[in-house]
Amino acid sequence: MDGMFPDESDHPLFKYLNAAERAQIEDLGSVLPIASDGFLIREGQKDSALFSVESGRLEVVTVRDGEENVVATIGPGDVLGEVSFIDKSPRTVSVRAVNDSEVRVWDRAELVEHLRSKPDLLAKFAIALSELLVERLRDSVRRQGRVRPV
Repeated sequence: MDGMFPDESDHPLFKYLNAAERAQIEDLGSVLPIASDGFLIREGQKDSALFSVESGRLEVVTVRDGEENVVATIGPGDVLGEVSFIDKSPRTVSVRAVNDSEVRVWDRAELVEHLRSKPDLLAKFAIALSELLVERLRDSVRRQGRVRPV
């Protein structure tokens, strides 16, 4: 981010957080085990939790015209649920475990309340989350084959 904050971590959510700040945020989440073939998210579900894969593999699944399609496979360090976390919209895809997995889950209200009193930490977290969304947007545009400046 052009030197506004130094990169402290290779994890997209914690990119600008030092070890103590990362520990604060990680401690606000809880680790959720998901058995193989179990669902973390179901399309249309209304919640606003944010997730980070701790271990295992998950697949992002959509159903179109009655047919299931795996559109991505994700693993440790990957973040998901960021759109519903930000705007509280229903989930647009389902996410299923390929094998036994663990995912860190953050409750939106609890995380927002914690960050409300820590403006520096909020800024670092918000910028990292924004960069993650921009990266996803650019990837989506590339996959659709449309090349235009964004």
